[in-house]
Amino acid sequence: MSDNTGPARDLATLREELAEKDTELVRLLAERMGLIREVAEYKAAKGLPSFDREREGALLDVLLAKAGEAGLPGEVVRDVFATLFAASRLDQRRFLQARAEKFSVGVIGGTQGMGAFMAKVIRAAGYAVETTGLEEGRPSEEVAAAHDLVVLAVPIATTVEVARRIGPSVRPGACLMDVTSIKRQPLAAMLESTPETVDVVGTHPMFGPHGADFDRQKVVLCRGRGEAGFARVKKLYEAFGAETIEATAEEHDAQMALIQVLIHEKTMVLGSVLERLKADLGRSLQFASPIYRTELAMVGRIFSQRAELYADILTANEDALRLSSVFEQEAGHFARAVAMSDREAIIQRFRQVSTYMQDFAAWAKKQSDTILDELVRRG
Repeated sequence: MSDNTGPARDLATLREELAEKDTELVRLLAERMGLIREVAEYKAAKGLPSFDREREGALLDVLLAKAGEAGLPGEVVRDVFATLFAASRLDQRRFLQARAEKFSVGVIGGTQGMGAFMAKVIRAAGYAVETTGLEEGRPSEEVAAAHDLVVLAVPIATTVEVARRIGPSVRPGACLMDVTSIKRQPLAAMLESTPETVDVVGTHPMFGPHGADFDRQKVVLCRGRGEAGFARVKKLYEAFGAETIEATAEEHDAQMALIQVLIHEKTMVLGSVLERLKADLGRSLQFASPIYRTELAMVGRIFSQRAELYADILTANEDALRLSSVFEQEAGHFARAVAMSDREAIIQRFRQVSTYMQDFAAWAKKQSDTILDELVRRG
């Protein structure tokens, strides 16, 4: 029996209605951007950062819940509002940068790596930036003496020595800061080498030299000397979209032992095992689950970068030895269980760790699901 009902409206009519909806969406988007500019003005007046991670995450959760109620696929809403949020943050950053206090910046080690990236980003917003490196630019002492903010962006292994050398040259009223991934030794060297009239701030951008600016990136700030310098550095990072986190140098280094030393050592061990096995990585990807592909991508990412950087990360942190020893012990525990086919030992330890992580599990599941879903969709 044939269905003679047919469509209620023809294609031309449907397309006309779609065009009307699209026009209405454009009008609403324009209104939304107008509100965003008002938000930017308010934040500039109150000295607030352009990015609020908690607010953005809570809003997205609400929107995804509403999408479910309306029968909309969550990934569509996520993609649309991720684009809208990014556009909103960019508009706010441009507003804040245009109205920000301008001062001169000298970047020691600013011809490559993180120093060059920071110089490019800051210069693009209208700041006067001078860079110097091993093979170009004025002597470091001259650059340090010439600017309101002096950024120390040299390798970890030479940071303390360079800080002690240029510190006496920084002019009164200026601020000296670093971008090193350890904080106790560099901060102490900057404080010891500069006069009391110089402000000092320890900073650690928790990201590499890529992207347009610091949007949604985290930066740890450690107080050294001077409120004015600290406020200036904090506002500078936040004007470019960073989320700043304040910590003592001791807490920072302890956290980096977990976040950098432990995780990087684990990743480097994985890469070292793969090399010893001469594993066919290309072939393994054909069998790979999204989790394996993500893990392998991170291994490859590390080994595409400078060996010296990761050697410094693993050896310069005073808390590294203790964590590395625990890592070795736990790896040995699992290796012995595998060697003895001790299934129960593995289960027991697994359950112990699961109990420890139970309060963390909800966030971890949500975060990893988002990463894996995105990888499946785009990979």
